Amino acid sequence: MPAWITALTIAFAAFAATLAAGIAPRRLPALRSMPWSATTAVAAGLLLASALVIVIPEGFEVLFLEHDRGTVPHADRFLGLPPVLASGLAILAGFLLMLVLETHGIAHEFDEETRTSTLLLLGLGIHALTDGLALGASTATGVMAITVPILLAVMVHKIPVAFGLGVFVWQGRAANPLRRILIFSLATPAGLLVTFLFLRQLAHEWIGLILLFSGGTFLYVATIDVLPRVRQHHRTDATLFRRVGLGALLVVIALIVFHQMGFEEPFHDR
Repeated sequence: MPAWITALTIAFAAFAATLAAGIAPRRLPALRSMPWSATTAVAAGLLLASALVIVIPEGFEVLFLEHDRGTVPHADRFLGLPPVLASGLAILAGFLLMLVLETHGIAHEFDEETRTSTLLLLGLGIHALTDGLALGASTATGVMAITVPILLAVMVHKIPVAFGLGVFVWQGRAANPLRRILIFSLATPAGLLVTFLFLRQLAHEWIGLILLFSGGTFLYVATIDVLPRVRQHHRTDATLFRRVGLGALLVVIALIVFHQMGFEEPFHDR
């Protein structure tokens, strides 16, 4: 099969799976019957766990991945900085970007609910684009034994994130929830195709730094924007903790299940 057909097939599969996960919360009666504060607290837990359990560890893994320097693009330093320092600065930069956007732009242009949804979509979109970079680079090799495991690993990580976004936009008061899900679903295919066509030699360490940057954006939205607002609508901290904990637990359970099924192992060996 020609490589460009493989790239298009994988792009469509990534789009369809992400879209399905993002739409799923709309079809769950238990979520539809919950009040806004409860579903948003669960979504905050999903987002927080996605940042701390999926995105940031994934970024460090890709950044410090061992490989054959003769076959994989490699970078030893980043703008003159060693990898450890660069990784911390990437997380901080993502966090501060959200702060700048909220205090000097988005905060003054949208209502509270739409602003939070826009910040969330931006942070998740950066991560999705980065996943597309990894998929595009692997697809460009033309080796399905490399591409398929990476596709499975990316989707294992993306499905809980897409579900969390779906919980937030469908159960909240954000405008145009379907459009937001569609934008997020298109981000990974777009990153895949751009990388396949133009950025095949991008060093994987830079992909790792972009993942860490997106992890910083996740942390900001979950801890600074979402959690303080939902806390105001909970009578007790114990109730808030249970709901946020439920969201985080769903992510952890999903990852454990996928790991037991063997889907994550090829990702760590790629």
